[in-house]
Amino acid sequence: MQKIYIIGAGQLGSRHLQALKHVRLPLAITVIDPSADSLAVARERYDAFATGQHIHQIEYTQHIPHSSEQIDLAIVATNANIRKEVVTEALQNNCIKYMILEKLLFQKSADFRETDRLLSEVGTTAWVNCSMRVMPFYRAAKQEIAGNKILYQVTGSQYGLVTNAIHYLDHIAYLTGALDYELDTAMLDYPPIPSKRKGYLELSGNLTARYADGSMGVITCYPGGNAPVQVEILSQNVRMIVREAEGKAWVSRAGEDWQWTEADARILYQSEMTAGLVEDILGQGTCNLTPYRDSVKVHLNLLEPLLSFLNNYTQEKSALYPFT
Repeated sequence: MQKIYIIGAGQLGSRHLQALKHVRLPLAITVIDPSADSLAVARERYDAFATGQHIHQIEYTQHIPHSSEQIDLAIVATNANIRKEVVTEALQNNCIKYMILEKLLFQKSADFRETDRLLSEVGTTAWVNCSMRVMPFYRAAKQEIAGNKILYQVTGSQYGLVTNAIHYLDHIAYLTGALDYELDTAMLDYPPIPSKRKGYLELSGNLTARYADGSMGVITCYPGGNAPVQVEILSQNVRMIVREAEGKAWVSRAGEDWQWTEADARILYQSEMTAGLVEDILGQGTCNLTPYRDSVKVHLNLLEPLLSFLNNYTQEKSALYPFT
């Protein structure tokens, strides 16, 4: 029986937990959260989910265990402000083979390097949950792009520019194979706005990313209105328009005389994705999420310019990325 930790049983952690119910391998699951209320909600959601092939062993605790047994996978779904400490405690007191981390990873640049060093020291392989790589339509788009440069545009109202930009920038990196990019923040709006998550900030306006292979990402979030999110991916051989809220896409290809065809592009819930990821990791030792070191590059190329943008408006300079 393989052992799994879920650390952080809030909104996202409880959805990971629900998904584990459908993993087609027997599991011993430990759900960890300092909040008794969060554990109770996670238990309720897990119990309400349809039973899968196996009835897994499951326990709930408010503290990270110190175990001498191998933990096959830990899913860390805490907020960014405590993730470094949580990851460090888990790795130093357990033998964890694989780890999935939520984005945005950390709030300090040093945390990225120190976590990389610790992961290497203890021999843990980690991925970051930038899940557009897992969505069937967005994953298949890589074959359509076939190594060509792309123009990638996102537009929409009040959707959380920073917390979602990491998904789109990671997706561009996935499609093109280019991890390095320069970010232009000149068209961002100031001041920042409170995030939906208390204690964090968000931004609106425009981010432009210029990738090393010549591709470009233009991500726009309007501060008002109700424009639904639309993603456009354009290359010399194919054009795609994705309306995420409708779960639909339209594709036009050079080889089809640029005629438009409709396609399914449903955005999967986390509770629909995690089981497959866990089975891939436990069965094959890999998955389609972003490898940790690749994600560090994508994160820092986003967060450092955003921090400079904010510091340009204040006398007291901060070293913290105030996002999650």
